[in-house]
Amino acid sequence: MNCLNYIGRLKIFTDVKEINRDNVVSVLKKAYSIHRQNAWDMQYLIDYEAGIQPLPYTKDVRPEIDIKTCDNMANYVTEFWKGYFWGTPPIYTQRGNKSHDGTDEAVDSSGISALNEMMLNGLSIGRERQTLADFVEKTGIGHVIVIPKKDWENDLTKGAYAEVYTLDSRYAFCVYSSDATHKKLMGVTYTKISGKVRFTVFTRTMRYDIQGNEIVEEIPNLLGMIPIVEYERSVDRTGRFERQISLMDNLNSMISNFANDVAQKTQELWWGNDIKFPEDENGKPIKPKSGQWLLTFTGGEGNNPKIQPLSSSFDSSPTLDAISNTRNEILQKCYVPMQYSSQGGGSTGIASSLSSGWDAASIAADGQEQLIRGSDRELLALIIKAISLSPKKELPDDDPLRQIVSPDIDIKYTRRQNWDLATKANAFATLVSHGVNGRHALKVANMFEDVEQVYIDSKEGIDEYQKKTYGDTGTSEGDRIMQDSSDQSANSPSVDGPSTNTAQRMT
Repeated sequence: MNCLNYIGRLKIFTDVKEINRDNVVSVLKKAYSIHRQNAWDMQYLIDYEAGIQPLPYTKDVRPEIDIKTCDNMANYVTEFWKGYFWGTPPIYTQRGNKSHDGTDEAVDSSGISALNEMMLNGLSIGRERQTLADFVEKTGIGHVIVIPKKDWENDLTKGAYAEVYTLDSRYAFCVYSSDATHKKLMGVTYTKISGKVRFTVFTRTMRYDIQGNEIVEEIPNLLGMIPIVEYERSVDRTGRFERQISLMDNLNSMISNFANDVAQKTQELWWGNDIKFPEDENGKPIKPKSGQWLLTFTGGEGNNPKIQPLSSSFDSSPTLDAISNTRNEILQKCYVPMQYSSQGGGSTGIASSLSSGWDAASIAADGQEQLIRGSDRELLALIIKAISLSPKKELPDDDPLRQIVSPDIDIKYTRRQNWDLATKANAFATLVSHGVNGRHALKVANMFEDVEQVYIDSKEGIDEYQKKTYGDTGTSEGDRIMQDSSDQSANSPSVDGPSTNTAQRMT
């Protein structure tokens, strides 16, 4: 039974100003009681997405035919957003050539490139990102922990100078100050051993291992920061499909009822009038079996024997339309494009994007990105701090990876990078030809996943090109290297007729 209240996972607050060994146990107990409700809600959503979706009714008529179908739109919605929003890990880029801390541009660029390589290869951040996405999209929140690297002999993590792991959000939570700052005061992860719960609590300065009402172990937190990062999908901390569960239940009911109707027509009840079957030696009626002939006779009393199926007419078209409309409504409210939508002839790329829902998905992703970016910034600061704790024999002092600082780094998210490639290529060519820094032009064009590495590899050619062309004024048709969506208006027969001259130049 669905007992969710649709208000999202509760954020846990405390009135204390600082967590220390004197109050950590009492604060933990209060926070854990709130977290348990969150954990129950998360388990329900995880089960629902997995296909445990009980129908909100019982079938009372012909209960022997009770088909229960799960269309599982929750899984469809979750998998789309895991691929669309989380499919490509974020890439770190340099914010600008001139920073307030005065670090050298080349050192920053080399350090950020090394950071990207460490994240993608040494840490396999893509795998951890998908695990995180699974929790965030289903339950509304997710948790990641960063710890300094200790195992330097593991070849699988060679090139990594920190360890990043996705936590099970059913066994992790953060506690914040209840004042206006909402400052994070502690991060908690726990496990159950032989029926007993053992908590690991991180504050900015200490780590406490707690079991029952006792602090089992207490050690300094070398990072000097709370290493658990809490991700939020939305401000209300709801799962992606959570508010549409009632619609999904209705969809399952409609599909199940349709399947039941088909089954009932296949296994129809039969009605007989003025029919008497012969009896066997035990006095039981001998009823015909499948494939047997059944002979009837008109009795002397003028009876008219009849045998026919007992059924009602059923028009399936309205039911199928309702099923299709409900599916589309769920997709629309979850901001999932209708990828199977058939567009009429002549639809442009932009028109198709608008009509099928890709534009709405992009706008929703931009809003979610602002929340995810804040958590990713916190994660970035923790990773840089963990890197700084690496032994000098593993990472020398003069290594560029030690020189980078968080404010100098921009986080780049890439989604559907090849969409409308012609427009992006023209934008990049125009920006570069008019003196815009190549790195910033690549960010605007949004064609590549690793913008920083592409810029490093292409910097020499971009600089040489700009030396020859910088200073040209005006935007000429010759700056454009291929057609893009802007030609659709110029060549449209409904807007002052087609532009013949433009068409000849482009062909």
